[in-house]
Amino acid sequence: MSGNVSLQSAKPKVGGIPAITGELDYSKAFHIFPESLQPFRNSILAYSASLLSTTAGYPVDSCKSKFQVDKSFSGYGDVIAKTYAREGIRGFFRGIMAPLISTSFSKSISISIFTAVKPYTYTALYESRYSHKSGEPMHPFLRNIPVCFISGAVAGGAVSLFACPFEFTKIYAQLQKLLLNTTLTNVPKSMRTINREWETTSTRHMAQQIVKYEGLGGLYSGFRYHLLRDSVSTGFYYSIYESMKWMTNYFINKDPSIVSPVSILLAGGISGVFSWILIYPIDTTKTLIQKDVVTNILRREQGLDALPPKHRKLQKFERRLYRGLGISVSRSFVVNMVFFYAFEVGMTYLA
Repeated sequence: MSGNVSLQSAKPKVGGIPAITGELDYSKAFHIFPESLQPFRNSILAYSASLLSTTAGYPVDSCKSKFQVDKSFSGYGDVIAKTYAREGIRGFFRGIMAPLISTSFSKSISISIFTAVKPYTYTALYESRYSHKSGEPMHPFLRNIPVCFISGAVAGGAVSLFACPFEFTKIYAQLQKLLLNTTLTNVPKSMRTINREWETTSTRHMAQQIVKYEGLGGLYSGFRYHLLRDSVSTGFYYSIYESMKWMTNYFINKDPSIVSPVSILLAGGISGVFSWILIYPIDTTKTLIQKDVVTNILRREQGLDALPPKHRKLQKFERRLYRGLGISVSRSFVVNMVFFYAFEVGMTYLA
């Protein structure tokens, strides 16, 4: 397949702006996927781009989780210094296998669901006989925003069903050593029984510990907030990305259909930043719930009674819920800038 053959990606047939997958021009391709892999092309490229971006941002994510749950840290520099002193370089990458698998797979599923759902959302909002409205038609740019948000929310909610157990396993790995030092003060260090086999960041053994003490349902600890976080954040995520890329292309090239590398980098970073700011209290609440579960697993492993449940609820303006926001925003900007740039370059040159 060569020449000027082009393939239109999944997007609304009328009135919308191009989806993140844009239009594919095989004449630019360095490599063409075999016909058997063409249906999975978006997912393969999204998975590969996510592997790169997840690895780049994971040390910052690990520090963010610790800062969210431990008030003893005075700042981000303190988290980094103490993590390195206690755990070495490995401490910044504890539990990375879970997100490498789940985040990358989730990202590929999310993009696939988003691009598949978007045309149906557009039809339901603007073209069905139940949604017909008279008067001046809305600009395609404005029409696209609610379409992206709804489609993204559907994608985020669907992916959370798969991602929650992996993310909790990641949180368990990130907080394990910290909580052993801060919550088991009544147990002398010489008497603490730490299984060295699963201390070596094995995702499988972390999951086994959770299931052993909490059952299979324990893997979905904090799921209500995880579902809410992913649905809302993914809706904002795709809405902001497509809108920012369209506007930046317009200002740079005077034509929003001409994609600039700068627009991809800026739109990717900004979409990650704002989607995180908007849902950060939900993420902190989820992490605190999961921290309570990890604490009780560690206590029961040492032969201690579990602490009574705290029944945490989301408090929108509680200052503690914003602990670690700065470091999360920095991480999100870098991770999503890397992800979208790698993905869109792949979409352009790996047809």
